[in-house]
Amino acid sequence: MSESDGSSEPKEKNSSSKMSFSSTLASAVMRQISLPKFLSASGSTSSISIDQIKLGPATVGQVNIQDVDTQLDTGQVTIEDARAIVSLRISFKYGIHIPLPWPIPDINIDDNLSIGTIRFPFSIGDISIPALNNIDLDIPSATLEDLQASLEPVNKLDLGSGSFNGLRLDDTVLPTAGFGLGGLSLGNVKVSDVSVPSVSSARLSLDEFSPDSPLVLPSISINDIQLPSTSAPKATSEGPVVVPDVSSESQTIPLISRGPLQASITIDPSLTIAIGSMVINDISAISSIKKIVLRDMQSSVQLCDVSLEGLELNSVEVESISAAG
Repeated sequence: MSESDGSSEPKEKNSSSKMSFSSTLASAVMRQISLPKFLSASGSTSSISIDQIKLGPATVGQVNIQDVDTQLDTGQVTIEDARAIVSLRISFKYGIHIPLPWPIPDINIDDNLSIGTIRFPFSIGDISIPALNNIDLDIPSATLEDLQASLEPVNKLDLGSGSFNGLRLDDTVLPTAGFGLGGLSLGNVKVSDVSVPSVSSARLSLDEFSPDSPLVLPSISINDIQLPSTSAPKATSEGPVVVPDVSSESQTIPLISRGPLQASITIDPSLTIAIGSMVINDISAISSIKKIVLRDMQSSVQLCDVSLEGLELNSVEVESISAAG
C-alpha cells in the first residue's frame, strides 16, 4: 500500500505542471492588441490604383444640345406614283347699301355664302430630281429631360501618387485571432498616450468600397463636337407620304360694283399631294454640335480592388494600447 501511495504523487505533480504549462502557452498564443483610437494628421502614398469603378444606372435631369448644323447632299431623288388633288373652296359675298336722309339710318345688307368645294384629282406619275446639294439644316437648340443611361465601368484607373489628411481608425483590434511571442510570457498590458513620429506601410488595399450617396455631377459641358461624315447608298420611305391641304392665297373676283349693290366671288385653293414612295440615292451628311450640356447627373459608385502603395503616415497618435490574453 505504501508503494502505491508514493507512486501517485509524481503523477499528480506532472499533471499539475502540464496544466500550468498549457495555461501559460495558451496565454502567450492568444494575444490581441486593442487600439481604441488611431490618428494620423497627414500622409502620402506613392501610388493609388483602382482596378475597376462600377457605375450603376445613371439618371440625367436634362440634356441641352445647342447649335446643331448639318449639311446634306444627295444624288438623284425619285418620287414614285405621285398624285395630287386641287381643291377650290368658293364663297359668294354680296352687299347692299341704301343711303337715307338724316335722321333715318342707312340700310346695309351683306352676307357671305359658301357655295361649296370643287376638287380636281389628277395623277402626276414619277418625278425625278437630279440632285439636292448644300442643304443646310440649322437647329438652334434641343432639350431632352429625365433620361436613363447605362454607364460602362472604368477599368484599370491609376491615379499616381497622392496625399491625404485626417486618417482615423476607431476601436481597432489586431490581430483578431491573437498572436504569440516565443520565449516571452506577458500578462495583461496597457500603454497610454503613445506618440509615433511616422509609420510606413508597403501597401494598403481594399477589396471593395461603395459610397453611401450616389455620385452627383451637377453639370458637364462638351464643346465644339465635329461628327464624322455619314453616307448611305439609298434611302426609301416605307409607306405612302401624304402632304394634306397646302393652302395658297385667296383670290377675290368682283362681279358687281355698281350703285348700292356690291357682289364678288372668293376662291380659296388648296393642294393635297400623295406620294407612293420616295427614293433618295447617294446621301452624304456632315454635322457639328456647338455644345452638349448634361445637368444633374447621378449614379451609384462601387470601387473594386483599391490599393495604396508606399504608404507614409506622419504625426501618428495612438490614444492607448491594450494587450490582453
